[in-house]
Amino acid sequence: MSNNYLDIDNATFKIGGKIRVKNVSFSIKNKGDIVCILGPSGIGKTTILRTIAGLEKLEKGTIKLKGNIISSKDINIEPENRNIALSFQENSLFPHYTIDRNIQLALERKNTNSKKKINSNEIIKLLGISKILDKYPHQVSAGEAQRASLARSLSSNPDLLLLDEPLSNIDTSFKEEIQVELKQILNKFKITTIIVTHDSYEAFYLGNKCGVVLDNKLEQYDTPYNLYHFPNSIKIVKFLNRGVLIPAVITSPKSLENDELGTITGNFAKQYPIGSKVKLLLQPEDLEHDDKSNLKLEVVDIKFRGSNFIYTLLTETKKKLSVILDSHHIHQHKLHDKFGIKRPIHIEHIVCF
Repeated sequence: MSNNYLDIDNATFKIGGKIRVKNVSFSIKNKGDIVCILGPSGIGKTTILRTIAGLEKLEKGTIKLKGNIISSKDINIEPENRNIALSFQENSLFPHYTIDRNIQLALERKNTNSKKKINSNEIIKLLGISKILDKYPHQVSAGEAQRASLARSLSSNPDLLLLDEPLSNIDTSFKEEIQVELKQILNKFKITTIIVTHDSYEAFYLGNKCGVVLDNKLEQYDTPYNLYHFPNSIKIVKFLNRGVLIPAVITSPKSLENDELGTITGNFAKQYPIGSKVKLLLQPEDLEHDDKSNLKLEVVDIKFRGSNFIYTLLTETKKKLSVILDSHHIHQHKLHDKFGIKRPIHIEHIVCF
């Protein structure tokens, strides 16, 4: 018998008679863990949340919360009896109540989650909505309404919190601060949470585990570190857009060769027979700058990100490779400069397909 806090087993999710995601299985082991679900728009991420909340019926499989079945083909516990809070991306506030009254409604819910009560004033302050408490939803901006909806969901201290793109309408300058504070609140009160987001950096920061939904299935469910460094498919690589695939040949248990870059050494995530032709995942942090190197590539794009530069380099076969460097590095290059790459290239985690 599973001791997981949440178990989703071989679940198929549908909405409006159309199947969106098939044969999904994943677990949340501990109370207070945070899971982020990533995927392109329209793939069915919100449908997963709606079904867990009880707003849609499960096509097949089971969903168990704290050891009890809440959804299956034959069982569908009513949403109001699940003690699950769902905060939608769009404004889901009651239009005839003030922001303050909307938040207070959450405190009036019957709550069996914890003896630890959440201070709604703490959440209101954290989300920066103190000045709009007397206003109605139609009188505030989309970002303010989204923060108010988030405050309401947090204040209810549910057994399971479901957040659908909770920070999508929040100003970029404020978003990072909110991410930090949100994570602190969720950890402090051990609120088990599933967050749908399109932002992989947000998912990697907030999530203990991350799941990527592609082509109507859960393609990979893993820690953020493993998802980035050990993607299990080319689909994941392309979705995360954090590297390029280049042709190479395996030359030993710890090396491979590319015609333009030469010998590349490191530790293979998966062993291949010597002589195998593979596609090597090359990520921006895998290459090192070296002006004295005899391997020089043309700079065709430069992105300044404050703490670092990302140089895009062009190989002779028109492959574009990215290199990330500290913004204080001594020799800053310009467009069309020749950029030296340290050889031999060493990659800690060699991932091939």
